[in-house]
Amino acid sequence: MPSRLPIPALADGTNSEPIDLQIRRGTQQFMPGVKTHTLGINQSYLGPTIRTRRNSELNLRYHNTLSEGVSIHGHGLHVPGDVDGGPQLEIAPGGVWQPSLSIVQPAATCWYHSHTHGKTGEQVYNGLAGMILIDDDEAGSMELPNRYGIDDLPVILQDRTFDGKGQFVYEPENADEDGWFGDTVLINGAVAPVVADVPAGKVRLRLLNGANARFYIVAFADNRTFYKIATDGGLLEAPVPLTTMEMSPGERCEIIVDLSSGAPAELLTLFEDEIDADEEGIVSNLQALLRGSDTRTPVASLTLNVDQNLPAHTTPLPEKMSTIARPQEHQIKNRRDFVLDMDNGGDHQGHGGHAHMDMTINDAVMDMNVINERVKLGVWERWRVRSNQGAHPFHVHGCSFLIEQMEGAAVTPDQQGWKDTIVLDDDDWSEFVVQFNHEATEKHPYMYHCHILEHEDRGMMGQFTVFRS
Repeated sequence: MPSRLPIPALADGTNSEPIDLQIRRGTQQFMPGVKTHTLGINQSYLGPTIRTRRNSELNLRYHNTLSEGVSIHGHGLHVPGDVDGGPQLEIAPGGVWQPSLSIVQPAATCWYHSHTHGKTGEQVYNGLAGMILIDDDEAGSMELPNRYGIDDLPVILQDRTFDGKGQFVYEPENADEDGWFGDTVLINGAVAPVVADVPAGKVRLRLLNGANARFYIVAFADNRTFYKIATDGGLLEAPVPLTTMEMSPGERCEIIVDLSSGAPAELLTLFEDEIDADEEGIVSNLQALLRGSDTRTPVASLTLNVDQNLPAHTTPLPEKMSTIARPQEHQIKNRRDFVLDMDNGGDHQGHGGHAHMDMTINDAVMDMNVINERVKLGVWERWRVRSNQGAHPFHVHGCSFLIEQMEGAAVTPDQQGWKDTIVLDDDDWSEFVVQFNHEATEKHPYMYHCHILEHEDRGMMGQFTVFRS
């Protein structure tokens, strides 16, 4: 009997009342009759969905009941460094952290997760993560599905490995150079769940790649077209039709799937490294898989079943959703280059394994006592990022940015929205333009880092301040 899709409880942060968030240990039944030891926030695994609103104050109150320190980062939030939740803001065992966040950015799907120095991978793997939804009047006035848990569904994608006793296996010292991969897909903490009662109309899926290291290929088993409507930082200018989509760790994508036919929809969450193992191309290999000409059979990670009795959203998607103003060239005042490297003593075949590699940005390993960059408040900059080895999702705190080039290629329409994570590899530079509008001090700087969590924990991270000129 398949499990039902767990829908995280909503925590209302729109009225300025503090939301209590208890970081705790628990157990979760991922497999019948087996209790797996986990971490969670207000629940056994993962955390509630925090809902807030533009131009409101979001007040949170974290209580750490663990025997180890934890910091919790608001990933995608445009807030000052002293409430960003970076590793400098670790909550001691038994301690409380009460950040007050002024939400000034447009509607978006963000998330929160552990950012504890050296322990981010382990703590996220065990469950310390959850979604944050930001609403605003502009998005609310559009004809988009917005009934949480009915036609507007949070979908947290993760992969985990279980041992013979049903416990999580997390051994980063035995990971290869690409980080720690699980072998089982979880959706909101469930294996291959089913949603039994979505309306026969348009349904919005808020997809979050919450994996430690895995890049996913998202598609539907019947190869149907869906529409991407939002990136990390909010709505695109117009819906983009797709049949397949790649997501790197840390990224969010909002998509619309039309279920008006009444037929169920099977979401596939495929491992990019397996789909493109022969480097013949993701699209051609995926099409072979869906046609059945591949020896493998894709298994649905999430099934959406239709209930014809529910009120359905049948209004056409808006042709225009947002206006994105890019800076003029003369407004861009500075350029910074970042090179990510995995140094294995000159052996770039990775034979020594992840544990024997230094993870660096611009030849530097993360040092809590070093500020790597200093940025002026409110000034547009161009950041160029590349890898000397492998693919990396590069994330920047405290902002959203606009991509100008991805791995040396033109930006596709579905990546032309506001982002906080960009993929780079060893083919060419990726570039984006960015402006920081909140201060980050030397005591509470922002981070930039690879969002493969094992890379971050091993030092592929830097610190920067934002100051008034």
